Amino acid sequence: MDDRTLAPLPDFSPWPGRFAQRVVLVTGASGGLGSAAVERLRREGAVVVATDVVAPVGEPGDDGLSQGLDVTDPGQWSQVLEGILGRFGRLDGALFCHGLQGPETPVDQMPRDGWNRTLEINLTGCLHGLQAVLPVMREAGYGRIAMLASIAGREGNPNMAAYSVSKAGLIALGKTAAKENARHGISINCVAPSMFQTPLLAALSPERNAELLSRVPMGRVGDPTEFAALAAWLLSSEASYMTGQTLDLSGGRNSA
Repeated sequence: MDDRTLAPLPDFSPWPGRFAQRVVLVTGASGGLGSAAVERLRREGAVVVATDVVAPVGEPGDDGLSQGLDVTDPGQWSQVLEGILGRFGRLDGALFCHGLQGPETPVDQMPRDGWNRTLEINLTGCLHGLQAVLPVMREAGYGRIAMLASIAGREGNPNMAAYSVSKAGLIALGKTAAKENARHGISINCVAPSMFQTPLLAALSPERNAELLSRVPMGRVGDPTEFAALAAWLLSSEASYMTGQTLDLSGGRNSA
């Protein structure tokens, strides 16, 4: 598609003070979408606890924390939560932004270890996270949780079975947890992006990238700041009547 036909990307100005005195945990904080969300949340006044397998590099003067977290290890989740409560005494929001592409192969050629590893990180890692943060939020009577799903979880991308299944399971997990906690002041939602400019996209073959882009009516790849803007709203107090939903962030791509 001719780039001259594409609408320009708007300026995403932060809302100063929207997250004042709020503490938000972010996983996958070193990734393209996670790091953009961390930056946005910090600019809006949040104390961000940024985590990844290797602790992200903190910003100078940042009041939050940067910690290593293997999302597949429930013990590490417990340690992170203990550290948050010990230092800040509260946890207001959580953004689960970690993820693994997984094998790019037909179903009948799917390696078992690749299948298991993808589901362990993308799906079970979020289960461990919910089990860690929900009791804290229920006790406080408030919480906002957003989880990174994918349009692949809605429709199932060919040659991406492990990834698609992990994200479909995450959508179901989010809906279930949202219904269980709706009366406790906690909202839980998923975001289902299509193509975004991240390292995960670079892991796909050129043929796969071209095929996926052909299905996006806007004709372009999403920018991480666009994800950050939506994630910030879902993590804010304004998302008070939105729970159990999966919001497509796909440039107009519809499930088929």
